[in-house]
Amino acid sequence: MSDDRVPAPLEALVRAIAGGAHDDDDQRATTFARGLALGALVGAAIAGSTIWQRRRARPEPTTVQTGQEEQPPPAS
Repeated sequence: MSDDRVPAPLEALVRAIAGGAHDDDDQRATTFARGLALGALVGAAIAGSTIWQRRRARPEPTTVQTGQEEQPPPAS
């Protein structure tokens, strides 16, 4: 069972921006706001995924092992 009701704060915001009561324009504004929010979430997911992939694909920093430990410089 899906719940198609718009949360009250979001509905109030859309009504304040779009104005009007329950008419066709109000329904279009609500649909637009829903699509905008969904698009923002999908865009954020794609951007996060891309950042994650790039970070994991970066080569690990390599260290050169000479077999000797570094000695501190002699005190003068």
